Amino acid sequence: MTEFVLTGFMGSGKTTIGRLMAEMLHCPHIDLDEAIVAKAGKSISRIFAEEGEPYFRDLETQLLAAAVARAGILSTGGGTPVRMENNLLLRRIKTPVIFLETSPEMILERLKNDRNRPLVQALDPDKLLQLYRERESCYRQSADFRISTDRKTPIEIVREIMERAHISAEDGMH
Repeated sequence: MTEFVLTGFMGSGKTTIGRLMAEMLHCPHIDLDEAIVAKAGKSISRIFAEEGEPYFRDLETQLLAAAVARAGILSTGGGTPVRMENNLLLRRIKTPVIFLETSPEMILERLKNDRNRPLVQALDPDKLLQLYRERESCYRQSADFRISTDRKTPIEIVREIMERAHISAEDGMH
């Protein structure tokens, strides 16, 4: 069973925080987007271009169900909790689901030069912020708690998660 599930909008730090937490807790890190790429045998950009977003979301749902049953820290994709089926699964599991809450301004700053995310390429800043606002309630619904990531280093965020989850330094923090 996963130790933690990280959700949040693209650019919120799910993968960075997930890897760091996994390293500190001496457990595997599962990145849902990386699992989708491995399963499909092509990049997310190519999946979107060749198969479409519905195909990508179906694959994401399938792999989410498998991922939450595995040990480790799970970093979801930015759109994972938006699909009702995924949101319900995240609310049902006993694993703490953490919403890495990042301000729209910080999201835009982090994503401004990103060339690897299909939705960033397809949307101007106003549309990206609209997508963020549409998804925010889904992140909140599926999360057990949220951590603000603005103006914090990855290690500060991880420490805050550990404090909120009542995990001490002796349990894995170095």
